[in-house]
Amino acid sequence: MSRLAALFPALLLALPAAAIAGPAENKAVASRVILEKMGQGRFDIQPELYGPGFVAHGFGRNFTLAEDEASGRQLRAAFPDLKVKLDRIIAEGDLVSLHWSAVGTNTVAAAPFPGTGKTVSVDGMSFFRFADGKIVEEWSTYDNLTIMQQLGLIPSK
Repeated sequence: MSRLAALFPALLLALPAAAIAGPAENKAVASRVILEKMGQGRFDIQPELYGPGFVAHGFGRNFTLAEDEASGRQLRAAFPDLKVKLDRIIAEGDLVSLHWSAVGTNTVAAAPFPGTGKTVSVDGMSFFRFADGKIVEEWSTYDNLTIMQQLGLIPSK
């Protein structure tokens, strides 16, 4: 066996985990955003999940990680009993797509939610792009109209 062939396994072990992250590892990281960060309010894990220059795209503009975190904290404050479930997850290349659902009661006034005491149930989709094993871009969407109707803030049909 050549010297290079003998060293190859050692070289692989020396690489940082992020350098060899693939779809399976990216799915695990993306799952943590939904289940731990949003589902449990564990914002302390963000350094493990997001890469430098992260940007969230949506609602007509781009958001920094700090703005994304502030929005998530407001949501968790407005719905302290929020339960989030991961329904489907697919990964290909550097992209992971998730279909998730959430249920929670709006018991606390936290922008833009007034604390109605009503429960909402909604599902949504999130798409993450990865670089070096961390999320660098996010696109998320969910049905705001249904949330506002369930809270009684706008009339249903």
